[in-house]
Amino acid sequence: MRIPMPCRLGWTAECEGEALPLSGVSWFKWSWGMEYTYYFSVKDKWGRKTKMYSSFSTEQPFEIIIPDSLLVDGPIKEHGYPLKGRGYAFGLDYLDGNTYIDLIMTSDYWAHIRVQCDENLEYVSDGMIIFPPSWDTEEKQESAVLKTYRSVLNKGKHIEKPTEKQLSIFDFL
Repeated sequence: MRIPMPCRLGWTAECEGEALPLSGVSWFKWSWGMEYTYYFSVKDKWGRKTKMYSSFSTEQPFEIIIPDSLLVDGPIKEHGYPLKGRGYAFGLDYLDGNTYIDLIMTSDYWAHIRVQCDENLEYVSDGMIIFPPSWDTEEKQESAVLKTYRSVLNKGKHIEKPTEKQLSIFDFL
């Protein structure tokens, strides 16, 4: 499938009258057509924010081709990604200079797991895997990754950093 984009990931495009870097794209198939949502990074004094807009238009200056087999629910490992279970591609993200494919894991309660990939959407050897914030234990992460790729887990990161644990009286006993 052809995914139209206003520019390449990480490059600058116009969003609501501002020139901002494109940080992601996602797609959703409605009964009346395909909707594309474009995300742009905005840095301000409080941190990182995102602006976005959606469009049904396929007229954009750039495009990326996603294999049709990645858009239907099926085994993820057949596409070379180090994940167990079934799922499909939902979008692309650009974080810290790297491209990630956003996979919805239908076999794991519809969790979004992002896997680092190259410009051809192929898994980068020993690439980063970004798990949902609630997957903060090694057990949860290991349950999603194929055994041959478990060394990647030490490099993995979460979307949000967990807050520090509050100490109780029992921690001092």
